[in-house]
Amino acid sequence: MSDEFKKKLEAYEKGALPEAELAEFEKDLEKLESYQEFLEETKTIESNGTTINEKKKQKILRRGKWKARLQTAITALGIFLLFTIVSSILTAIYYSWGSPDRLDVYRSIIDHTLTVTEPYGYMGNTSTNSKLYFGLEATRDIQKGVGNETKKVGEMEINFFFSMMGYPEREYYGDPSQNNFFFSYPGSEVGDWSDWNKLEKLPEGTVVSAHVSFAELLETDEVFQLLEGKEIRLTWLAVDTGLEANNEFNDGVILDPIGFPSFPIWHEEDMILNSREEEKGLFGSKIVSESYSSPDYEEGEEGILQQQFLKTLYFLKDHERKVNNLVFGKLELSERIDYLEKSGFQHYGVVITGPTKEVLKLKNESWVGELKVDEVSFWNWDN
Repeated sequence: MSDEFKKKLEAYEKGALPEAELAEFEKDLEKLESYQEFLEETKTIESNGTTINEKKKQKILRRGKWKARLQTAITALGIFLLFTIVSSILTAIYYSWGSPDRLDVYRSIIDHTLTVTEPYGYMGNTSTNSKLYFGLEATRDIQKGVGNETKKVGEMEINFFFSMMGYPEREYYGDPSQNNFFFSYPGSEVGDWSDWNKLEKLPEGTVVSAHVSFAELLETDEVFQLLEGKEIRLTWLAVDTGLEANNEFNDGVILDPIGFPSFPIWHEEDMILNSREEEKGLFGSKIVSESYSSPDYEEGEEGILQQQFLKTLYFLKDHERKVNNLVFGKLELSERIDYLEKSGFQHYGVVITGPTKEVLKLKNESWVGELKVDEVSFWNWDN
């Protein structure tokens, strides 16, 4: 603002501005007021525009953050699904690899271990189910034989991660004490813990399964001969492997017997191919149907029983770490195999089943030492 304009403005306010200059000065004032209003409106619009732009910026930023989070979540989910699919495929490949494949080997380890370490371990088969992320679940029913009846008494589950076997998880029905197996070694002084009184009190029309300990070690053929003609079924024979006689800790009581059933333990390579059929499937694939049968065997052929038992021990020896997981200890299979190959086969006890009163008659046999009743059931005998 110039000094001349200021002088005129002061004169205008005092009413001292000449008449000739008054009209022109008022026009200048009007122009100045219009310009001032324009400046104020522009400033207001700019101010409002700045506020709107800031809100838009914040909104855009928030939207960008959520979009980034959503993209990260979708990416993570995609990676997780892809890893799950790939791991499932690799898991299936891993456990089906080899000939025989790992599934068959692991099933055989479980089945054969239970067969030689538990009197009823030969009953039933192990089923497997591959899991996500390189896992495998093996399950098996725990069963017992009483008379002609097979009853389920529990369940067992074993988990694998790759080739690492976990410890078995067992769940028993009823009294767990009924699932303990033990014998007394001939010549040991374990006291009289036999269940003859229990058998005497059981009524006619019942059947039992029992563990019989011998008064002396017996050959395999002797065991079959001594039970021949009796209305009693032999189910499992405990084998003296050299470690039982040195078991001083339990004073002659054998809590972890090892033995074989009264029939051969056949392996997959022992089976005989009877027939084979091939059918065309989709996309040129072939569906193969095969039928197998076990070799001929007559009851009491001790040579075959012993041969297949040794074959089983050799198989388990190759997988002894997993076997020891199943039995919660060390079987020391090399020592047992060496002893059997040098000293032959002898037995310190058996597991039998039959009518109660027929089993009771064994009390008068000189070769019988102790007898422990395992299970009792109503009559189901048809020999």
